[in-house]
Amino acid sequence: MIRVDRRKYIEAATPEYVFAALSDPQGIERLLPRMRKVEIRSRSGNSAHVVTHMAIGGIFGTIPCEGQLQWVEPHEIIFRVKKPLPVEVHWKLAHAVDGTDLQVDMLLDLAPLLGPMAAFVPTQSVIDMIGKELDHALKEMSVRLTQSMPRERAVAA
Repeated sequence: MIRVDRRKYIEAATPEYVFAALSDPQGIERLLPRMRKVEIRSRSGNSAHVVTHMAIGGIFGTIPCEGQLQWVEPHEIIFRVKKPLPVEVHWKLAHAVDGTDLQVDMLLDLAPLLGPMAAFVPTQSVIDMIGKELDHALKEMSVRLTQSMPRERAVAA
């Protein structure tokens, strides 16, 4: 099992505000550079059956990742992929001084996709590749939220 985690402080945004932005599947599509498409197959209450199409490159091209997306409002979003390999992605939000602490944790197992060849995949290379994706997503989320937040005007007394 490979684990990658990243954290970002988002200034002047409440967890509820960040949660709303992360809850938009099309918004997530624009956050991750390798994500090409998001399909919501069904939705019920706080969960959805989702297929994301990820550009992996090489012989794999773009692969569909099918799983359950669950919202635990307003503090967590979980995506559990079952096919083609087990992946769990947890987006966790917490109040911080004048903002939100946003943490993302990803766990994945390459063995179901690669079989015995998974033993030859350099774990650190996978961590570095996924880490760059998550760093990009967190930075992009911070920029997007900062740009879209209502500006407060100073009022002279």
